[in-house]
Amino acid sequence: VDRSKDTLWFASDQSLSYLDGTLAGDVGFDPLGLSDPEGAGGFISPEWIAYAELIHARFAMIAIAGVAAPELLGRWGVIPAETALPWYSSGVIEPLSAGFDYWADPYTLFFGQVVLMGFAEFRRWEDYNNPGCQAKQWFIGMEGSFANENGDPKYPGGALFNMFSLGQTEEKLKTLKTKEIKNGRLAMMGMLGVFVQAAVTGTTPVTNLIDHLSDPMHANILTSFA
Repeated sequence: VDRSKDTLWFASDQSLSYLDGTLAGDVGFDPLGLSDPEGAGGFISPEWIAYAELIHARFAMIAIAGVAAPELLGRWGVIPAETALPWYSSGVIEPLSAGFDYWADPYTLFFGQVVLMGFAEFRRWEDYNNPGCQAKQWFIGMEGSFANENGDPKYPGGALFNMFSLGQTEEKLKTLKTKEIKNGRLAMMGMLGVFVQAAVTGTTPVTNLIDHLSDPMHANILTSFA
């Protein structure tokens, strides 16, 4: 495959032998050879690597919004300020949640989330192994929404996962896939930055940004490590 016109990042002859540009966001970057089909073993396969990256990217994009939204909404007065908790103090079990009363016991909330997320993840795993199978299993009358239109577990489509009927042509769909994975990769790096910021500064990215804009000379990355 001729990829001379593609934008490539640290691509090698080996990586370009199996990264042929068909995957969304493929820039030939695979220094560890994780996507090399000759090195696949167990559940680590090129298909699984691409799938796992996309799922993590989607979770990261949601997480970035979840980190910033409560604090911003609290500052704008949309939600009560006392409920606009920093991301690292929200939804956790005591002692970190001490002083804040949830609508239910924190342990009940935690295990409820474990059960609900486990159920959702189990169904997603089933659809990965057998795309479209969820449309054949009864689910309170909503099973038709889980129909996999194209047999690709990464992009199931349908009324639930493509409610606005985006990407009606192959070209438009490829563009949307590329935008999604690029934004997702940025979000994953962003979440890493959020974790490091909290560890170094002890506060949130929104507060850090406001402090920097208010006093850029004394609130910046250099003074944080000083």
